[in-house]
Amino acid sequence: MPSGLRVSILGGGSAYTPGLIEGFIRLKDKVPLERLVLMDIDSRKLSIVGTMVKAMLEAEMPGAQVDLTQDRLEAIRDMDFILCQIRVGGLAARHLDESIALDLGVVGQETTGPGGFSMALRTIPVMVEIARDVETHNPDAWLINYTNPTGLVAEAIHKACPVKMISICDEPMILQEALAGFLGVDPEAIFMDYFGLNHLGWARRVFLKGHDILPVLRQQLMESPRVDLERIFGSAVMEDPKNRLELQNTLRIFLETGLLPSPYLQYYYFADEMVKYRLASGKTRAQEVIELEKAILVDIEKMSAGKKKPEIRRGGKWHADMMIGLLSAIARDSRSVYIVNVPNRGSMPELPCEKVVEVPAVVAASGAHPLAMGMMPAGVRGLVQAVAAYEELTVKAALEGSRAVALEALTCHPLVPSREVAKKLLDAYLRTHAKYLPQFGGNQ
Repeated sequence: MPSGLRVSILGGGSAYTPGLIEGFIRLKDKVPLERLVLMDIDSRKLSIVGTMVKAMLEAEMPGAQVDLTQDRLEAIRDMDFILCQIRVGGLAARHLDESIALDLGVVGQETTGPGGFSMALRTIPVMVEIARDVETHNPDAWLINYTNPTGLVAEAIHKACPVKMISICDEPMILQEALAGFLGVDPEAIFMDYFGLNHLGWARRVFLKGHDILPVLRQQLMESPRVDLERIFGSAVMEDPKNRLELQNTLRIFLETGLLPSPYLQYYYFADEMVKYRLASGKTRAQEVIELEKAILVDIEKMSAGKKKPEIRRGGKWHADMMIGLLSAIARDSRSVYIVNVPNRGSMPELPCEKVVEVPAVVAASGAHPLAMGMMPAGVRGLVQAVAAYEELTVKAALEGSRAVALEALTCHPLVPSREVAKKLLDAYLRTHAKYLPQFGGNQ
């Protein structure tokens, strides 16, 4: 590995960025930085977050060069790693995605169900453009994507462009670190037999010193179900009612099924409850995040001005640990195991070979190589296959601008109750987000 990595972040004005930079600082001996480029189309957020990031690195990694830009190609050329966390249409578009679904009595969520469908239609063309820019201007670089919906974006890029890419989500690592915290062991001491799609995955076994601990853990929780979530996750995480409900439902699914699920499985297992919960709140989750982001940006300005003690309120350790660990595995060719989103290639034999799946993979300088995870339990196989078909059709619709294929995609999603509802959702999304969906102009 060179003396330091050259890393850029597309969407660098995000409130997540300081948490990621804190991780680079914490792990600077493992992953030193030579140059960091933050790129964002929002000049105000870029300036606010960039000022704090510069101060953080000047204090802890004074040799690292920091540049801010609104020029995407500047953030692509001469980089070793290009990290991507963009949001096409911003949080305002997310609010519309969620509220349109909720108005029709359907789960309104950023990545799951119709909301994720709408987000994918907007995001996939832009992400393919970025991948092609990387292929043209810096083909040796690694594109590390965590732009949502992660799995669909990864599948689209793999279909459209041969760029070097790994797509990640920190939810499996959150599960692993939370479980390790509960057990009082190092996260690296446990291995999760994890399978599925992004935001639709389960650990069917968790090994500690060669033994599957899930059956014993489940029995203990069933006998004494009171779990101190604050101790495991921290009070800052648990003060958000959304996080508390999500974690409670994750434990609920585990106790009922014996499978340790991604928290997003609550939208499938308890869809009616989730719709009622969100409607009763009077706000979409996007509106809550908009308020949170405003408060964070104000805090960042105060921190940069020395008027407030620095603290990381969004993103944080789990996200940073996975990202930086992944970069280190590639740069050092360490052959470390991470749960990532990669083409199936036989890892899950009941899904198509090139379908992007979320499974453990050996990550090295040559990329991510998925482990064989075998057959799915019968109780979840149908759900995964249905969502896999939806994802395949959604990617095709986004790349081709086909309204007919888009309707087929929505119709086969398990959270969409009928074809008539699918038509209403599609009409509303295409009309509302027309400026972000030029590929659908005139196509039926």
